[in-house]
Amino acid sequence: MTGWGDEPRKGSERTKIVLATRNLHKVEELSRMLAGLDVEILTCRDFPSLPEVVEDGATLEENAIKKAEEVSAGTGLPAVADDTGLEVEALGGAPGVFSARYAGPEATYDDNNRKLLAELAGRAPAERRAVFRCVVAVAAPGAETLFAEGRTEGTILEAPRGDAGFGYDPVFLPDGHDRTYAEMAQEEKNALSHRGKAMQGARGLILEVLAGSARAAGA
Repeated sequence: MTGWGDEPRKGSERTKIVLATRNLHKVEELSRMLAGLDVEILTCRDFPSLPEVVEDGATLEENAIKKAEEVSAGTGLPAVADDTGLEVEALGGAPGVFSARYAGPEATYDDNNRKLLAELAGRAPAERRAVFRCVVAVAAPGAETLFAEGRTEGTILEAPRGDAGFGYDPVFLPDGHDRTYAEMAQEEKNALSHRGKAMQGARGLILEVLAGSARAAGA
């Protein structure tokens, strides 16, 4: 998905949608989850002048909706956005909406994981319970914004395991499994992850929004 200036590619008859992210890890996961839909997938990287969306919402829902709506308005195309948070019971639901910047605005995945493990140091497994939540929003010009949620419960380990995935994947052990997200093949993770569940619900919403856009264009 290389950049083509601010104009989507021409010559394709498929409907274009924009993934409201520049995060290549998210792009890869979301693109896999949208496989089978007859759409051409673009990302914010394909629109270099598109401004960054300030994620200042108090909830995952607010951030996902804001990203989808601003990217849709800026590109004139349907947009899909997600916001994801890891909520740890013993930390009062933190890092939650601040998951991506838990250790600071410029924090790396490793920085966030180190801070999380330090916060939970010495706690028993029963105090390391957590839930991963993901909200996916679908927006299009002139259409009502729709959203779906997915969640997966699990436990935060005492040390990272695995080198696949991204974010908190190496420290999150989903219930009923003996491997972290980061120890799983991508397809296995997608089938049970919070983002996979949210996107499964969002597929129908995407089709609904695209159908509404097509009707509006033909009116």
